[in-house]
Amino acid sequence: MKFEIKNKWTGVILFSMETDSFRTCVEAARAGLGYADLGYVNLSFADLGGAKLTGAKLTGANLKAANLRGADLGGANLKAANLRGVDLRYANLSHAHLKGANLRGANLTDANLTGADLTDTDLGCANLTDANLTGADLRGADLIGADLTGADLTDTDLGGADLGYVNLEAANLGNVREDFLSVLDSSPTEVPGLRKAIVDGRIDGSSYEGDCACLVGTIAKVRGCDYRVIPNLTPDSLRPAERFFLGIHIGDTPETNQVSALALKWLDKWTRARADGR
Repeated sequence: MKFEIKNKWTGVILFSMETDSFRTCVEAARAGLGYADLGYVNLSFADLGGAKLTGAKLTGANLKAANLRGADLGGANLKAANLRGVDLRYANLSHAHLKGANLRGANLTDANLTGADLTDTDLGCANLTDANLTGADLRGADLIGADLTGADLTDTDLGGADLGYVNLEAANLGNVREDFLSVLDSSPTEVPGLRKAIVDGRIDGSSYEGDCACLVGTIAKVRGCDYRVIPNLTPDSLRPAERFFLGIHIGDTPETNQVSALALKWLDKWTRARADGR
């Protein structure tokens, strides 16, 4: 039984393989690509809608403008792959390896990207509406112009990501905001000092100590104590607020950094609510 991948527009065969499966051709094709080695294969404009590519090796593959809508790419290796303009709506990319991949202009609406490695990935102008990015690693990613409306950024690492004019407020950051406010609740006296550090660009989300420090580290500096002994506040690099602050670097201010701007907005709202007795 032969399995073929065709150009979605012209019907030209891009890839073929024989299978001895007794399933139907469609089922065999979609099941038979799990863990397949398709590294550096040219599959641009391929029709792979709904394909099962779990764990497949697609390192450096050219999938430009391909149809991968609803495809299962869980755990797949897509490092340095060209996925520019790809249709990945409803696709499963959980724990996929996408380091250095080109996803510029890709449609990732409702895609599952939980735990995915998206470090240094080009996601410029990508549509990530309602995508699940829980626990994804976006360090160094280019997100300029990306649409994150409704995207779940729970525990997402944004360290070094270029957010440009991305509207983070449209994303689902509920747990991050609540965790940040709980930190403020624990150390209200230090909040003015924290605010000044944010405004002055003296935050380094990657360090607990130093002239510029992370959220808890900055509170410790304001208090004048070691970050490990702040009353009612235990340092935890995995807490949502600290992971969010990884997106702030030395010199970043609310005018130049979306994470810094949003943190300041939340802090000021907390301050007004406290002044009003709410």
